[in-house]
Parts: sequence; structure tokens; C-alpha cells
Amino acid sequence: MKSEMAPRNFAVRIRVTALWAIAMFVLAASPLSFGVGTALAGTQEPTTQSKILAVGASCFYLPAKAFYAVFGAATAGLAYGFTLGDDELANQIWTASVEGSYIVTPPMIEGKEPVRFKGP
Repeated sequence: MKSEMAPRNFAVRIRVTALWAIAMFVLAASPLSFGVGTALAGTQEPTTQSKILAVGASCFYLPAKAFYAVFGAATAGLAYGFTLGDDELANQIWTASVEGSYIVTPPMIEGKEPVRFKGP
């Protein structure tokens, strides 16, 4: 009986996760701002299309950037150890891998801001 419940529980978890992801995607792409950013009345509101594209692009960009940052941080730590405490080299590796954009925003999609995969 326990073995029969495991696939069913897994399927339920997958469905709930998929529905949660869809709900977050729709919420992020909705044009409603709920009063957020009212001080920015002079700026042009991003289009719904750029919002949807930003959320979709972030779904792929964020894991890639996180992977790059984690392994870059590990490499910086190894560089620090292997060079017997060379702060400059470790800091250069750390800055290049950990800093930068972690999500894609609508202004990035519209070309108003750069996407910085690597830090400065």
C-alpha cells in the first residue's frame, strides 16, 4: 500500500508545483501594480509583453546565473587557498562571478538597461 501512495503523492506534488508556477507567472505578468511605483509617474510603464518575456527569460537565466555564481564563489575560495591568501585574485574571481543581474527585468527586455551576467 505504501508503494502505491508514493507515485500518487509525487504526481500531486508535481501538479501543485506546476499550478503554483503558473499562478506566479500570471501574477508577475499582470498589468496591475496595486499602487507600487506611483512615484514613478513620469516614466513609461513597461508593456505586458515585455513583462511576460522578462518572467519567461528569468526562468532560464536565473538558474544559469546561480550556477555560475556558486561555482565562481567556489573557484574564488580555491584560488584564495592555492595562492596562500592572495586577496586580489580571489576578489577578482568573486566579483566577476557573484555580482551582476540575477533576474531579467522588463527594461532589460526593452533594451533600456543592460543584462550583466558577469560583474563589473
